[in-house]
Amino acid sequence: MEEHGRSNEANGLARRTALSRRKYLTTTLATTAAVGSLAGCNSKAGESIVAKVPAGVPKSVETQYWHDWQTIDVESPGMEYTASAGAQLDPITVEYSSEDDPWMREHALMFRRSLGDLGAPMKLIDRPLNQLYAQSWETSGLENMISMSSQGPDPQRGLDPNPFLMRLHKENSSNYTNYWNDQINRLLEKQRQMTGAERKRKNLVSKVQRLFGEDVGDIITLFPNVITAVNAEKWEGYVPTPGNGPTGDSFQWTEVNLQPKTDERTYVKGVSTSMNSLNLPWSAGGAEEARLKFIYDGLFDASPSLEVIPGLATSAEFIDKTTVEVSLRDNVTWHDGKPFSADDVVFSTNLYIKKTSTSQGTFYEPIESVEKRSNLRVQFNLKRPDASFTTQRMVRSIIVPKHRWKEIDTPSQHNPGSPIGTGPFKFEDWDQGTRFAVSRNEGHWMFDDEWRQQHLGDAAARGPGIERVVWINVGNIDAMIGALQNGELDAIGTTLSNAQADRATNSARIERLSAKSFAPVAVKLVHSNPLIRDKEFRVALAKSLPKQQFVDDVLLGEATVPNGENYISELTKWHANSVKHYEYEPEGAREILERAGYIWDEDGILHFPNGRAWKAFVERIQPGKTHKRRAELGQADFSNEKNTTTV
Repeated sequence: MEEHGRSNEANGLARRTALSRRKYLTTTLATTAAVGSLAGCNSKAGESIVAKVPAGVPKSVETQYWHDWQTIDVESPGMEYTASAGAQLDPITVEYSSEDDPWMREHALMFRRSLGDLGAPMKLIDRPLNQLYAQSWETSGLENMISMSSQGPDPQRGLDPNPFLMRLHKENSSNYTNYWNDQINRLLEKQRQMTGAERKRKNLVSKVQRLFGEDVGDIITLFPNVITAVNAEKWEGYVPTPGNGPTGDSFQWTEVNLQPKTDERTYVKGVSTSMNSLNLPWSAGGAEEARLKFIYDGLFDASPSLEVIPGLATSAEFIDKTTVEVSLRDNVTWHDGKPFSADDVVFSTNLYIKKTSTSQGTFYEPIESVEKRSNLRVQFNLKRPDASFTTQRMVRSIIVPKHRWKEIDTPSQHNPGSPIGTGPFKFEDWDQGTRFAVSRNEGHWMFDDEWRQQHLGDAAARGPGIERVVWINVGNIDAMIGALQNGELDAIGTTLSNAQADRATNSARIERLSAKSFAPVAVKLVHSNPLIRDKEFRVALAKSLPKQQFVDDVLLGEATVPNGENYISELTKWHANSVKHYEYEPEGAREILERAGYIWDEDGILHFPNGRAWKAFVERIQPGKTHKRRAELGQADFSNEKNTTTV
């Protein structure tokens, strides 16, 4: 009876999910066709808009680099888009990847509906995920005006504000939206140098969040929960780690905490992405880097409550603005039995700097030099004050054994046959594209019940623990769900949609698990584009998005809508509460555009301002003025002006 009741409940939820998604998609797809009925009141049927350009004002403005970008040495941006007086907007290009999250297509369609409500033509571009992320690292700027993606749950991102906020800095190679705000730049520069002054630093970081949110520098739509499914009959002790969920690879808390409910002590996890190498310092990131970290330790680690906790280092102290002394853990051995010491830390750091490690750049970038002070003590000398060095940077570190790497001339080409670390698990075997297996490192501190109790609290479980972890690469989610239900897998190691999770848990022994995330879905706006540079348009876009409706109807509540456009989650201590929130008001969004002089033609299609309003538009997008609203610049309300002329 119990199983039958649960099955009916799950089936009912699945039906409601399907209906909600279908209703949402139907509404979204139908919206653009209805644009004509939403035309503003400053156009007249039967008339064409003829450009009226005041003296001394350019007729058109192209996408361009508006500042002396120190990280960009190309002559022109990769995007072609022109704003012209009275002209119909060219399609706004919106890129996403349906591979990113199960619901990302619906998320992109939300923007189609919202832009359609504004009368703005748009073009959706579904790109392969690897292309989308590769393009995001091109400093010269994204190819499309709006680019959306889920941010990764790397542990260090929840420990310090800089992984998200420093990309707003003018000199950051990750400022691929070409965003420039002098006040934010000054605050970012100041806060990152505030070593040993966390409260003062937090105040500056809060100001950055408020300035950026009020400015609508980007759109932050939601923080999605991480949903997965596990065989609850075999294991207990899952840790709902933020961003990672209970079965992800970015944190290892679940694997060191799990306790068997049967005689089986091998934990088998299904995944959909494979590893290409066993070389962690020169890995390509993603799943490859995350799984190999089960074998290696960093100097510090991240707790499930997003606190910095000891790893190979037990303490780190700034003795002046650019000098950090680090004490190392005693009685640590490498998996081959050799003792760990300060020599390994010094060697690893110098190796990464000299040979330009691809995965360790965040760690070593601010380091000028490193010195051995004793067998268990090292000193880092930094190029500049860096408050994040003892948080996210040292957590990002990975230490390799000197005795295994010192004879390798070209480490970027090295592929260790049997990688040796100090981590909680030892390498066992790897079949590229198929499976990866590790076994328990019995002496590791993370397997100590008291140590886990200290850092996990109520989530800590006691017992013999697991002996092995095996990742099985399964081709697709449907096959993964089938393997879980058949007992071939113990857990699904990837994020599921609501419908997928409901399908997986259509069995009494399979349990659905969910955890909150500190990693947002970010919708990046390219500020080299003249339309995006107009703050009136950015605010109107923010007010046109039904974020909570999307979470309720499509994600069935499995996400948190931020209060304003804020990259920093409320799950972290760096979150600012009082960020400007632009409420969902589609009619109010249209009024903003109307007052700014935008025009709708007889078909309801949005045009750029004309006449005096065009002059005001050109003023608003100039450097130093893109962070101000029309009224702040003393510009008129153009909603009652006639901006159309009969041909």
